[in-house]
Amino acid sequence: MTEWYLDIETEGTDPHADRILTIQYQPLREGRPAGTLQVLAEWEWGEKQIVRSIIERGLLDPTGDFVPVGKRLSFAITFIIQKAEKYGVRKFTEEELRHYWLRKPIVDLAPLLLLMNRGRVPPSSISGLTAKENSPVPKLYREGRYADIIAYVTREKDDTLAMLTEAGPPLKDFGSSRSSPATPPRA
Repeated sequence: MTEWYLDIETEGTDPHADRILTIQYQPLREGRPAGTLQVLAEWEWGEKQIVRSIIERGLLDPTGDFVPVGKRLSFAITFIIQKAEKYGVRKFTEEELRHYWLRKPIVDLAPLLLLMNRGRVPPSSISGLTAKENSPVPKLYREGRYADIIAYVTREKDDTLAMLTEAGPPLKDFGSSRSSPATPPRA
């Protein structure tokens, strides 16, 4: 299985009305960067092409060749699926979608963030875990501040991977302790 950091930035939350502004991905090895962060930018390539590019990487194949790692991945992947269908890049039957969601390995950190935030839905930004922060990307995009968008998505990636690096060992230890065979009750 090949893990890839994955995140997107959008104009809003409605894939029918809002555009994907960026798609970021980076190969990982044991939760750490193993290559360069790639930022597919709508203002350089257009939305259709950035969607096509991430699909060609294997994101929408129900295999372990591209295992997305990130936060709120169901939002990102659903947005990409809907855009792929809109542009005719990839069409799904109901059965194919069901198969995808049941078979695709995904490492979504959203449940961990929920626990870390004491059961409250965390803000969209990892760095804003303790203070509500709305994404600045749509405003930066409207102002043409593309370098600031790249800096923001890079910080988000760094913060996400730092959290994964810190949380990984205790979770692995917990998993190892829980995977031991249960001892039968004494009679």
